[in-house]
Formats: sequence, C-alpha cells, structure tokens
Amino acid sequence: MVSTTTTSSAQPSKPIQTDVPVLIVGAGPTGLFAALLLAKMGIPCRLIERQHGVSTLSKALVLHARTLEIFQMVGSDMATTHQGDPAKRENPLLEKFLASGARKSEFYMYFGHTLSTKVPTLKNKESHFNFGLFLEQSKTVAILTEELEKLGMQIDRGWELMDTKVVKDEKTGKQYVETTIRRAKVGTNIRSTESKILGAVELEAEQEGKEYELEVVKSEYLIAADGGKSVVRHKLNIPFQGRTRENQLVLFDGHIKCDIPLDQFVVIHGDVGRPLVSIPLGDGRVRVMINNGTKTAEEHARCKSEDLTLEKFQEMVDKTAYPVKMELLDCDWLTYYRVNERLAERYTHEGRIFLSGDAAHVHSPAGGQGLNMGLQDAFNLTWKMALVLKGSAPSSILDTYEVERPKVAADIIQLSSNIFGNGISDSFIHRMLRRVVLHALTYILPRIPHGPPMCMLRIRYHENAINKVHPTQPLPPDEFKVGARARDGFLSVIGNDGYEVAVPGTAVELSDHEDKEDPTLRLHHLLVGPGVFHIIVFTSDMLHPKNIRSGTTIKGVLAQDIGKEVEDHLVTWQARYTPSSLSVSVDNNNTHINVKANHQGKMFMVHVISATAVDAAAASGLATKSHGEGRLYLDKDGVLHEKYGVAAAGGPGSIFVLRPDSYVGYRVMGAGRPAWQDVDDYLSSILTSIA
Repeated sequence: MVSTTTTSSAQPSKPIQTDVPVLIVGAGPTGLFAALLLAKMGIPCRLIERQHGVSTLSKALVLHARTLEIFQMVGSDMATTHQGDPAKRENPLLEKFLASGARKSEFYMYFGHTLSTKVPTLKNKESHFNFGLFLEQSKTVAILTEELEKLGMQIDRGWELMDTKVVKDEKTGKQYVETTIRRAKVGTNIRSTESKILGAVELEAEQEGKEYELEVVKSEYLIAADGGKSVVRHKLNIPFQGRTRENQLVLFDGHIKCDIPLDQFVVIHGDVGRPLVSIPLGDGRVRVMINNGTKTAEEHARCKSEDLTLEKFQEMVDKTAYPVKMELLDCDWLTYYRVNERLAERYTHEGRIFLSGDAAHVHSPAGGQGLNMGLQDAFNLTWKMALVLKGSAPSSILDTYEVERPKVAADIIQLSSNIFGNGISDSFIHRMLRRVVLHALTYILPRIPHGPPMCMLRIRYHENAINKVHPTQPLPPDEFKVGARARDGFLSVIGNDGYEVAVPGTAVELSDHEDKEDPTLRLHHLLVGPGVFHIIVFTSDMLHPKNIRSGTTIKGVLAQDIGKEVEDHLVTWQARYTPSSLSVSVDNNNTHINVKANHQGKMFMVHVISATAVDAAAASGLATKSHGEGRLYLDKDGVLHEKYGVAAAGGPGSIFVLRPDSYVGYRVMGAGRPAWQDVDDYLSSILTSIA
C-alpha cells in the first residue's frame, strides 16, 4: 500500500511497481467469482468491499444451466482424478452448489385454484443441467467466499472507493490505475443520509466525529463489481442509459400458509388480473412479488419501506390472490421496489478499468438473468486479463470484452423487459392472451434449439479479434460458426484394441442424466479450467480399420502421425506461450495472497475424438495418453461430430480451438499437418510468444 503523498519510485528502465496486479471493487457474486478465477490462474488480486458483513437479503435466486456448466469447468480438481477418468473427478465447487440449491425446471401457472399449465421455462435438451438451480444469493456468496479463502485470499472489508483514475508514469510512459480508498477506524462507512436511488452517488470527504484510514492503491487493472450504484462508473462519468419502469413491486420473504402448494415456482392469477409470483426459498420460506400498480417517481419516493407493515401487505395479497387464500406467518424482508433497465455506455476505460455485473447492466428480475450475467462477465474477462498479466497475450485482447459482453447484456435486458412487461400487465387483452400463450409455450419451449433463452445456452459471440474464420475454407452454417458455445455430448473411452472400453450410460439425451453421481463421460468433463485452451480433434471415421492402408493413403498417414502432431504441438505451445512459473506471492499490509495456477501450469489440452472404432495400431499410441495430451475417445454414432458440424462418415475430420471460456475461437476442416499449421497460425495471431 502507499499513502496519498507517496510517489512512484520506479526508475525509467523498470516497469511500474504496483501494489497488486488487479484491484476488484465489490465482493458480491461477480467480484468474488472474478477474484476466484484470477486466483486459480495464479494472478494475485485485492478484493475490497464497503460493507463489513454479508447481507442476509437475497435479490437473486436462480443459477441457470450455462452458469452451472461454468462452475463445472472452474471447479474440476485435476489433483483428485480417479485413475485418469475425467467423469469421476471431484468438483467441490459444483457439488456445493448442487447440494445447497433446489432443482426446478417448470413454472406452475394457476388461474384461481386451478393449475392451468406447467411451463417448462428452464428445461432443455442441450445441457447436462436440465434445470435452474434455485439458491439464495447469500448462499452463492457464502460458497464463493469459502472457495476463495481456500486459496489463501480474504475479502478486505470496510474499504470504500473514493476515486479512481488511469495515470501515466512520467518517467516510463506506462499506465496504471490509481485508486483512493478509505475505511472508518470505528464503525462503518455507511451513512444514514445517502440516497437509495440508482445512479445517485454522494461521496462525503468525512463525516463529523469520524476518523478514517486513507490509502492510494496502484494496480495494473481494476474490475468494478460495485453494483447498480457503482461509484467507479460514476467517477469515470460513464452514462448509465435506460429507464426506470413505472410499475411498483412489493417484495416479501417469509413463511406463508396457503391453500395451494408453494413448493414450486408458482404464478397465481387472481380475479383482479394482476399476477402474484411465489418462489420457494430455503427452510420453508417463500418470496412473494406483487405488482402494486404504476407510480410516478414522486409517488414511489413517498412509499417508505419502513411504513409497509405485514398487515398492509396481507391486504394486498388477499386482493391480488383471491380466491386463493394466503396467510402471512412471519416476515424476513418487506420492501417496495421499482425495476431499472439500464446499460453502461461503455464497459472499459482506457483499457485499464472494466465494469462488470450490475455496475455495467441492470434489468428486471424476470427470468433471473442478473446474477448469472455478472458471473459470466467475470468468466469472459478474467482469462484474458490473466494472459496479459502473464505476458502470454497482448493487452489488445482485453478489447474483446467490450466487443462481446455489452451486446449480450442488451439482448438479456430486452428479453427480461418483454417477460416482465407481458407478465405483469393487467390489461384485458394481456389477460386473455396469457392463457393461450402459456399453453402454447409448453409445446414451443422444448423444441427451441439450444434450449429456452432463459437457460443462457444460446448466448454466443461473433467474428472478432479472437474468434476467427478460416481464410480460405467455406463458412459453415451459422450454428457451427466461431463464437458459438462448445456443445456437450457423450463419449466413451477407447482401449488399446481400438474399441470402446465400456458404455457407462445409455441415455440418448444429455438431460436424461441429471444426477451429479452419474459416471457417464461427457465432452464437458474434459474441459477443465479456468485459463486453458482446449483443442478438440474430430477424426470422423478416418481411424477405422478399413480406412487404414499401411500408410499408403492420406488417412493412413494421418493415423500414424496424429499422435506425433499432438505431442509436438503441445510441447511447442507450452514453451512458446506459458510462463515457466505461475506461482506468485504478494504480501501487503492487509492482504496476503499465495496462489498457484491450476492444472499444473497447463495452458493447452488436446482431446482426440473418433466417430468409429479405431485401428489397433493407431489406438495403441493414443489410447494410453493422459487426459489433455491427445487421449482418444469414441463418439458413438457420431452424435457429437454432428453437433459440431463435422461429417462422421467419410469426412476429413476437423480441429476446433475452444477458448478458455469454452466458446469456439477457431475451426478448420481436416486433421492432418496443414490443419495443425492453421491452428498454430491462429494461436500466434491472438497470443504473444514469451520464448
């Protein structure tokens, strides 16, 4: 740490000596996950939080399928592999989440006491996670905090950001982030006078009678995860464009006695036409949300949450739910709430400061996308930041965060707005249409490719500086283009004789296997992370015994050489792009970090997938390889080949480069030496050699 009067002592020939590579502001889910990801990739960071404790109130309640896929990648523990079987690898992070939450996939729609339909809003056939995991935000925070502490990190609580800016060192010309923070020596920084209006920020220099510690922190980068009222966004004068909806919601958490079951996600349409939403929480509690009609800003401001009694809310519930009877037994949280739909004008500032989570985007709770969006912001940003800090990629790779994430957020805001607007409207037309539309959705949603939009499996990026199309080969159909999410599918292990060892599962659809103990091997089991590029080599049927002709055909040559290609390129890439040491220790006044990179420093892993049984001679060289080093797997019936747009029968094979966040960065037809050279050229175009 440095005081406010300390100046840089760096010499012109040396880089700026920063206090910490990355400063993260805000220890909500987004900030915690960003810190966890960086720590796992060997990057020290400091995580500060204004609040001294964790709020027991939970705005967000659901983790979607895509987020659970990410937790599976991030939480895979290479050190606990059971005889090299990726399907049996321990995953404490994912297991904690699955054990703590409730799996729900349908919304129960009631009209009065009649269960009209069950809408499969969170069901999908695309992911192993065929459900939404309902879990209070406070529990998500607790799990992420525990995982972070295992890596030697502590949240630096009580520190409030006062100012942040990008500074250029006059001697070296290098830029860094200079952030002023303070902490009350006694009590907290929270002020009773501060506004609760989104976007309103008051930073008083001091409060009368209080003493503060004041620090200036230098960092290479700053991640702003400080919520919808982001001080960072405010200090950088980044507009937060959008609207505040006129509808006023009333939110309640507590126990309720009701004459219909409330153990599922329930929407009750009473006689007045305004829906009441009930979501199950832990310990038999539920969350209830009611539309209290439209209010002007002045009218909403006059509605004080402290004046909202349980008796008043009981009257609202009686009126809205009738003829359904609901009795409020106790209350943990009762408040007025208005929905904001806003998107930051830009996500980055001078390539050094990055907005994420609610600091970058806010929207209605409809669809439960907000917390998931923040976690996925962190997942997109941190692997790029880690590469730059290790010297493995140019700083320009961080520009793709601005290219990729705002478009996703804009789409999610629109989706959430449509769900919210259509769901709460009490107009006669909307009330009549709801019955028809809800019934239609039970047939439409299961047939949507890649699952319903709320599962977040359809999110994709497009061609940019790190998602590159082949310069000469024809473009594939849109669903197979670069930027798409890496799809999942079943695999079998191939033995030395060229045939599958066993078929551990018999499911046709991924969604048939939901149990975390299920031993069925899937492609996503191979995609351990974070920070690892996965190279998927689809060989079609070219390794089948009938296609091997003693090296006299193109396919025969490939069968003999593919193992050597894998081995040579892994050695080359590891030497060219991976730092020799990824263990970093930083010791500051209030924070001690000692983290080691995950996966024994591996930055690249290669997996070979055949659509058929394999010639024994070819198998002998690949079937014995370790996971990530060219191990051979069987894609029975070529289903996974088909999902990636690769011909299983008679095809030339294909190589895919999956980015560390498991989106397709590059694809090339063929699996011979020219294709490997194309992959090498792609990696050279986005990474920086450290050799």
